[in-house]
Amino acid sequence: MIFTLGNSSTAKLVLYHAVSSYQLLEVMLHRMIFHKKDRAVLILPDFIVSKYPQYKKLETEKFFHEVYLFPYLFIPHREEDLILKDVTQYYHQMIPYSITDFSNIYVAGAHFYFSLYLIKNQIPFFFFEDAAGIISRSKQLYQILLKKFPVHAKIAQKYGLYDGTSPYICGIICLKEAQTADVSSSKYIDFSVEKALENLSFAKRRKIIRFFLKRPISTNADIILLTQHFANLGIMSLKDQKQLYCNLKDTLPDHVPIAIKKHPDDTLDYRELFPKADLIEEIFPSELLPYVFRKKPAIIYTFDSTGCENLKKHFIIRKIRREVYAKPKKANHC
Repeated sequence: MIFTLGNSSTAKLVLYHAVSSYQLLEVMLHRMIFHKKDRAVLILPDFIVSKYPQYKKLETEKFFHEVYLFPYLFIPHREEDLILKDVTQYYHQMIPYSITDFSNIYVAGAHFYFSLYLIKNQIPFFFFEDAAGIISRSKQLYQILLKKFPVHAKIAQKYGLYDGTSPYICGIICLKEAQTADVSSSKYIDFSVEKALENLSFAKRRKIIRFFLKRPISTNADIILLTQHFANLGIMSLKDQKQLYCNLKDTLPDHVPIAIKKHPDDTLDYRELFPKADLIEEIFPSELLPYVFRKKPAIIYTFDSTGCENLKKHFIIRKIRREVYAKPKKANHC
């Protein structure tokens, strides 16, 4: 197995793994840029179907030659050897290739259990950071996962699957400008979703957008509120998340129209909190926001969205300190 990054004159077989909406966009772009002549296989989690039931279009629209759903929902969080047994069994059942057939393997969402199969078989792979800038805050990612899935969190920590320190990780693909840690080593490979989208031809960019959205979004909003799924991550209760955005609403100018772009995993209903706002129903990565509106709003408000790291050239970003709005206000009727 020979690992190289980039295009070559000889067609290769390459494997991608992605879990989140951002990661799906990321691997679509990466494959289009670096492996457009190679046969590309994509592994997605089975639970992504609830967000993207159209996932088979990734094949029919030739983003990837083959797409397989990995049955993560059927792998219990238990002893590591039993998890590895499940992962191995499902890989051989679902993927019609030996893992050694792939010349390059790219893993986004590396803390998921597929990485154990690679490590146990001593297979080197490229590591995509989980979200833009998160490689510098890998401890935060571990703490978030630890609250809801302690077994999962501790196994991933054991094998260096948050910060990319596993000896089987041959390269760390990240957005360098968003990091606070030292990423000057040659092991770190800069990849900007924002720049990748900008540099695509109009036709290729539209093709990506059309996978996620059927038509452009119409709104008269001047502000986009990007939400975060704090309750889903276990950072706070759904009640506290609702109160957080209720407190934020009180500080936003009443006369300025707002559009709300929910995080793909956010379950809070914002219609009650923002009855006058346009709620964007479509599920898509926020990195596509510069290209999806008939009339693009100018400003983005957000607490912690990492998606803003790839939007700085296109919007005025207002990052809000969450702790300022976290406490309940007296006489608040939200």
